[in-house]
Amino acid sequence: MIKWMPYVMNMTGILIWLKIRSRKLTNGSYWQLSTIFSAIGYLVIVGYLTLAPTSEAFLGKQQVVPFMIGTVPVNLIPFWSTTADFYQNVLLMLPMGIYIALLRPTSKIKIAFFAGLMISFGIEAMQFVLDLVVGLSRWVDVNDVLTNTVGVLIGWLLIALMKRTKLNRLVWRFSIDFLGLTRKGGR
Repeated sequence: MIKWMPYVMNMTGILIWLKIRSRKLTNGSYWQLSTIFSAIGYLVIVGYLTLAPTSEAFLGKQQVVPFMIGTVPVNLIPFWSTTADFYQNVLLMLPMGIYIALLRPTSKIKIAFFAGLMISFGIEAMQFVLDLVVGLSRWVDVNDVLTNTVGVLIGWLLIALMKRTKLNRLVWRFSIDFLGLTRKGGR
């Protein structure tokens, strides 16, 4: 049961944030609220996929012999192994880039890059610490940081490209001034 505590704490944090922001959320359009609630759903899924414990059977046969730090398997050599999860990480974090572009519509690619890098590094650091403390049975892998960051950049670039097409109006309906929710889309 203790292995599930990080995930439960993550979900609790999301619910507390939602309660604190609930008054501001009522100012948003239906389009903006769909962005916020789908982002929350996405965070729940990412939290489950990154902070919930895994069984050793789930990992399957690995191509890399990890460097062990305590009981935590660590890969610090980039691109040593490119299994299916290498590409799955790009897909996992692509929506994060989309949400960064929608929740911070004036953000530049540099912000998306650093946000992606910090989020990816934060996930791997939490997995490392939590694996040492509660035994999540997770690998800490530099490839995850790299591919997660690439996924965030691709997602951000998709929205940036959409803003340059006829889909611009649709993108702006879903966009939010995250700090104030001052934009009003179509209700």
